[in-house]
Amino acid sequence: MKNKIKHIEEIPYTYIQNAKDILKTKAQKKGKFYSVPKYVKMAGDTAWKGVLLALDIWMEKEGVKLKKEQRKSVKYYQEFLADKNYKLLNLFNSGYNYMHLLMSYDGDLLVDTSKKGIELAEEILQSIQRYMPELKEN
Repeated sequence: MKNKIKHIEEIPYTYIQNAKDILKTKAQKKGKFYSVPKYVKMAGDTAWKGVLLALDIWMEKEGVKLKKEQRKSVKYYQEFLADKNYKLLNLFNSGYNYMHLLMSYDGDLLVDTSKKGIELAEEILQSIQRYMPELKEN
C-alpha cells in the first residue's frame, strides 16, 4: 500500500505542470491574451483536477470516507476545509473561481487570469503539503 500512496502523491503536481505546459505550448499567447480558448479551458480543468486530487488524498488520510460512486460537489470540499483552515478555504474558493469557472468554463483568454489560476493551484498544494509533508513536488 505504501507504493500506491507514493505513486498517488506525485500526481497533483503533475497535473499543475501539465496545465502550465498546455498554456505554454498550445494556447498561443499573443500579448496579454491567449488565442485558443479550447486550450485555456483544458489547462484550467487540468489544474483544478490536480487540486481536487490532492484534497482527495488528504481527506482519505484524515479518514474521510470519499463518495466514489457519486460526484463530489464543491461544497463537499468546502465543508472539509472549513474545519481545517479558513485561509486554505479562501484559497480553494478563489481557485474554484479562477481555474474551474473562468478558465475551464469560460475559457477566459486573459493571460493574467490563467497565471493567477495556476498560482492559486500551486499555493493550495503547498498549503495542503503542510498537513501532508509526504505530498511532494516531483
